[in-house]
Amino acid sequence: MSREAMSFVALLGGFTGIFMLLPYLVADFVHSMRALMANAGTVPMAQGGLLNSTNHAIEAGLSLAVPIAATVAVFCLAAGFLQTGFLIHPGSLLPKFERISPLAGFKRIAGGGTLPDTFKALAKFAVFAIIMWNISRNAIPTAARMVGLEPGPLLKMMSDLGFRAAAAMIGAQLVIAGADIFWMRFRHISKLKMSREDLKDEYKNTEGDPHVKGRQKALRAKAAKQRMMDAVKTSTVVVTNPTHYAVALVYERGGGGAPKIVAKGMDDVAARIREIAQDNRIPIVANPPLARALFTLPLDSEIPAEHFKVVAAIIAYVWKLKRPANRSAPLR
Repeated sequence: MSREAMSFVALLGGFTGIFMLLPYLVADFVHSMRALMANAGTVPMAQGGLLNSTNHAIEAGLSLAVPIAATVAVFCLAAGFLQTGFLIHPGSLLPKFERISPLAGFKRIAGGGTLPDTFKALAKFAVFAIIMWNISRNAIPTAARMVGLEPGPLLKMMSDLGFRAAAAMIGAQLVIAGADIFWMRFRHISKLKMSREDLKDEYKNTEGDPHVKGRQKALRAKAAKQRMMDAVKTSTVVVTNPTHYAVALVYERGGGGAPKIVAKGMDDVAARIREIAQDNRIPIVANPPLARALFTLPLDSEIPAEHFKVVAAIIAYVWKLKRPANRSAPLR
C-alpha cells in the first residue's frame, strides 16, 4: 500500500467534509453554543447542572466533528480496499509485542529500510513549505484589506484563502501519491522477482540437482554398459568392421523371432566387445557393410528384413563351426 495515497485521500476527505458539510453543520453548532454561553451564568452547580451543560457542549462538538471524520474514514477505507484488491487480513489487528517495543521501534528507525521514507518525508515537507510560502506571500495584500471588516466578509475572505491553500496542497499531494504508487508497485514487483539463486533452488526442487542428476545419469550409463557387456557373453555371434565397429547378435534356434542386437560399440567399446567374445569363445565374423548397418539400429531390437539373408548365412556358418566335427576349427 502507498502511504502517500492514503494521505491524499485523507486530505481530500477532510477538504470535502470541511468545505461541503461544515457550512450546513455550523448553524446548529453556533445555535447550541450560543444557548450554552448565554445561560452559562444561570447553570446550577448542584444536581448535575454543570454535567448536563458539559454533555450538551460535547454533543454539539461531536455533531460538528463526527460527519467530517466519517467522511475521511470512508475515503481512507475505499482507498485501502482499492489498493489491496479488497483483501482483509484480520490477523493484523491482533496485538504484537514488537509494535510497542522501544527496541523494535529503534531498529525500524535505524534500519536501512526507513531511509527512502525519510527522504520522501523531507521532500514532501519541502514541497508543502514552498506552496504555503507562495500562498502566504500572495495573501499579504489581501490581509491588509481585512482590517476593520465585518465578521461576514472577513469569514468569506478567510474561507477563500483557506480553500486555495487546501486545493494547492491536495493537488501537490495528488502528484506525490501518483509517484509513490508507481514506486511502491515497482518495488513490490521487484521483490517478487526471483534472484539467480532462487531460480537455481526452484530448478533443484522441481527438476532435481543437476549435479545429482548428472551423477545418476552416469551411473545408469555405466550399469547399462555393464549389462551390455554381460550380454556379449551369451551372444550367438559378433559382427565387426573389423576394428571400428562391433555388433553382438543373439538368436535362439526355434525361438520364432529374428536375431536381436544385444550389444554394440565403436572403437574402444568395440575392442572390449571383441575381447569378451574371444574370452567366451563367441564367434567373431568380419563384415564391414553389415556391421555399419546394424550399428545404427537400437539395442534389443530385431534386425530388419533386408539383412535376414546375410545374417542367416553368418549364423549358419557359426552353427557349422560349433558342430562336434568342427570343434577344432577357429572361431574367427
